[in-house]
Amino acid sequence: MFFKLTTILWPKDARTLRVLLLARVSCPGEGKQDIRSLDDQEAMLRKFAVGNYGGSIDFTVIAGTGSGENLGRADYERLRELIRTGRYDVVIVEDLARIARRLQVHSVCELCVDHGTRLIALNDNLDTAVPGWEDRSIFASWHHERANRDTSDRIKRTLKNRFSNGGALALPIYGYIKPPGARDDGDLIKDTDAGPIYKEWFRRLDEDGASFASIADWLNAKGVRPGPYARRKKWDSRMVGRVTRNSILKGERYHGERESVRINDPGVYRMRKAPAEALQTRIVPDLAFFPAEYYDRVIANIERRNSKYQRKDKDGRDPLLQKPKKRTRYPGQCIFCGVCGQMYVFGGHGQTEHLMCDGARSHKCWNGATVDGPLAAEKISAAVMAQIEGLEGFDQAYLATLNDEALLVNTALNERLAALDKLIVTTEAETANIVKFIREGRASAPLAEELTRLEAQLNTYTHEKAQEESRKVREIRLPPMEELKERGRAKFRDLALDSYQFAEDLRRLTPRIIVFPHRLIGGGQIVLRAQFRLQLAELIPDRGTRTVVQPALERVMTVDLFESPQREIFRAAVVEGRRVGEREQDVARRLGITHTAAQRAMALQRQMDEMGVQDAYQPVIEPPEDGRIKRHKHARYQFDPLPDAGQV
Repeated sequence: MFFKLTTILWPKDARTLRVLLLARVSCPGEGKQDIRSLDDQEAMLRKFAVGNYGGSIDFTVIAGTGSGENLGRADYERLRELIRTGRYDVVIVEDLARIARRLQVHSVCELCVDHGTRLIALNDNLDTAVPGWEDRSIFASWHHERANRDTSDRIKRTLKNRFSNGGALALPIYGYIKPPGARDDGDLIKDTDAGPIYKEWFRRLDEDGASFASIADWLNAKGVRPGPYARRKKWDSRMVGRVTRNSILKGERYHGERESVRINDPGVYRMRKAPAEALQTRIVPDLAFFPAEYYDRVIANIERRNSKYQRKDKDGRDPLLQKPKKRTRYPGQCIFCGVCGQMYVFGGHGQTEHLMCDGARSHKCWNGATVDGPLAAEKISAAVMAQIEGLEGFDQAYLATLNDEALLVNTALNERLAALDKLIVTTEAETANIVKFIREGRASAPLAEELTRLEAQLNTYTHEKAQEESRKVREIRLPPMEELKERGRAKFRDLALDSYQFAEDLRRLTPRIIVFPHRLIGGGQIVLRAQFRLQLAELIPDRGTRTVVQPALERVMTVDLFESPQREIFRAAVVEGRRVGEREQDVARRLGITHTAAQRAMALQRQMDEMGVQDAYQPVIEPPEDGRIKRHKHARYQFDPLPDAGQV
């Protein structure tokens, strides 16, 4: 490290130098970088700071892992957040690549300058206190970006050449043995015990029409273990599918079918189908378990059989290609099963627009009823808008009560802030004492550990203080109720039900929806009824006001996520007509339904009267013995509910 400062380090308060250190390694635990490098980086940065400032130093350390190209890393976001506080005098890093291997790292340097914080990158010879630092920052960030690209191209060229010469061995699947030191296909050995297993495996797929899940059950029952490099010790449907489609079973190896491409925002890599010219093929007949003609026929039959379950392309393109899973349409990611507590996910029983309990999919819940996604979005949004339109204004007496509550909230927060201030002062004093001991030459391993603990504790207290201060409530001045209603109307007026913005806005109002299975008296399919807490306070922009007003604007709602049959829809009207003396035929004619429908409505009412209930739909609390729900009869079924199952 040959970096020399041209201007001295100096704290803003002329007492304690507040230093922010950042250390990062890319891929710990994968044989690429030693996690201990984080400690080495930190030690080097501390040594530099201590060697260039003789007074008290307050260190804050951010140690992160992950690709430098990923701008969504938690350590990158935290660094920017702490710089914005303006609390720190200097940020010290080994080089700008530790922050990010992207051109955007230049904006971090600019952010430091905007908030009066100096940034020093030792290996890049960069110091924002030196005029002309912009040129050096831009050049260094470009250099790190180019180094990534050059390394990637070199690795791809090497693998392509090795594959052409019989190398680039992939980790073998079940049925193949890779001896120590094996470098090409000729070194692989076929497991003779796997031959009969594969033969029966493909016979079941071809002749019996077996699913991948049933093959997994069969393999597990026989005690067949997955390949030695498999992460899981038991077969599942996905693993069976991957092995089945591996062309090495017919004696062919491919390379370059797929390629990784960086999604620039935030900087993560995704796999996609590579151009046709990138595909390399190698024939390895000695490793084949099946003739190519038989293998291709079985795979074609499987693909044809499963094609009805696949997502339909739009204009020849997958509609969800390169879209993050967290960004899904409503009501995805907010519906939970009232039986087991697991989340509902799209793709219920092969229907792309329906949601199904994830616990039922893995045979841990018997509730196999699905939710029609578009219908649920329509019904829930209509119920929410009805509540918004029905809001009534707050009188002055209630506003006075809310301000009293706000005063209590602030009093409690002030007590907490005072306690945190004492803890921060105490911790800073203890840290200063240990730093003094170290400077006097009395350093030891226990002292270093205690210093690290105190610094982490101080960071926690400081973060908690910032969080508590943000919760302080100013005087409650609620906007006029008509303004709140207009805010609610504006959120959904021009948004499509399947748009991501609609989903984002409605999830704030309905963060957790619990669905419970119900059944119409007299039989019928099992349907789902939703219960949720509507958070109307989310319409208020001020955070502190939302906190105080939330209990008053919270509504517990129940919404049916299904369409009722005719006998239930017209039951009340038919019963009322009969009560006033009309004949069933006349009531049916007036309502525009058949006489049979009116008779069924009255029969349903008589059943309700016999049971002494007012609701035609009754909850289903145990697996039914009839109907289509039979998850509990599967050999893999084992009911495993979450602790908070059913809590609204």
